[in-house]
Amino acid sequence: MGLDLVVNAGEHARRDAFARVTVDAASLPSGGMSLVDSVTGTSLPVQASDAVDGKVELTFPCPYLVRRETRRFQLVTGSSPGRVAVSDKGGAIAVEIGGEPFTTMLYGPEHYRPHWYPVLGPGGKEVTETGASDHKHHRSLYVAYGEVNGVDCWAEGANSGRVVVQKLSEAKGGSVFGTVTTESLWQSLDGKRLMTDRVSWRIYALPVNRRIIESVVEFRATEGDVHFGDTKEGGIMSVRVAPMVKVSNTGIIVNSFGGTNERETWGKRANWCDYSGYIDGVHLGIAIMDHIGNPRHPCHWHVRDYGLMTTNIFGRGTFESGRKLLDGDGQYVLKAGDSLTFRYQVVVHAGDAEDADLAGAYHNFVNPPSVTVG
Repeated sequence: MGLDLVVNAGEHARRDAFARVTVDAASLPSGGMSLVDSVTGTSLPVQASDAVDGKVELTFPCPYLVRRETRRFQLVTGSSPGRVAVSDKGGAIAVEIGGEPFTTMLYGPEHYRPHWYPVLGPGGKEVTETGASDHKHHRSLYVAYGEVNGVDCWAEGANSGRVVVQKLSEAKGGSVFGTVTTESLWQSLDGKRLMTDRVSWRIYALPVNRRIIESVVEFRATEGDVHFGDTKEGGIMSVRVAPMVKVSNTGIIVNSFGGTNERETWGKRANWCDYSGYIDGVHLGIAIMDHIGNPRHPCHWHVRDYGLMTTNIFGRGTFESGRKLLDGDGQYVLKAGDSLTFRYQVVVHAGDAEDADLAGAYHNFVNPPSVTVG
């Protein structure tokens, strides 16, 4: 018999949540694995990480659980079908979920920085835009910042810096999630090295009405001190929504504190921010969630009615101009040899923020259901 895994929902109902537990690699059944639900008898996929010091992390989707519900699953021998397919085509990494196209990372040298485009939502609609006519540097879903040692690594102008992929560390699919990890050099126009990063993206297998991407972004001061200037121009995790979703068309911006549209959300701190609207009659949206463990959480948001939504922890003096800042503005120096790590979740969903229960989704992200072995 295989391991028994016991999941506890805790004080909240769980919808579209993923659970994780670390176990001894030697305790796993040989060959493929799956989980059997003790209540329904149905089989669930499970995915194991690579072993480290004899331990592996198991990740699996939870069925809907009511508040305080405990559910037992048995780990058994049996293959879990590959739900997320990841294929590198040289400069473009395509991701499919359940055989349906979802998104593509574009990372070739012709691009100023890696970015995901298109990102498809319900009905196969493109929920993001790249190269917008008003801001060509808004590239769908991406990581960028406007003042890195005085270099603009946000725009795509004559003097703009670039983020150049040096290594594709991982690009593989799986039964529960696929992973894409890049290591990149941030550099000025003349090739001066500014810093490096390691960015990992994990794309989960969920129905088309909800797609989840988790990202871990690590900035590394490998080239000396890195100065992040206080500017609104940029974010760490950034999205440009499709034209029909912007506020001037059918869209609405909502943040975790109930702020609505640019006037109530721009420059404000919040746990998450969401942009939703209609495309060809399909109601959909995209949210970014700022993990509670991130530096300077909750972040400020550079979010605009014209379709931009980004997290920004360095622009405090800009966003809070006119207020007396007792502990300085937002600029930050990452000392040589140090690193700065952020974790985000991007949720592509049907309906608006309320329909998608983004409050519940955020709770799943920062406080997932507990799992014990026994």
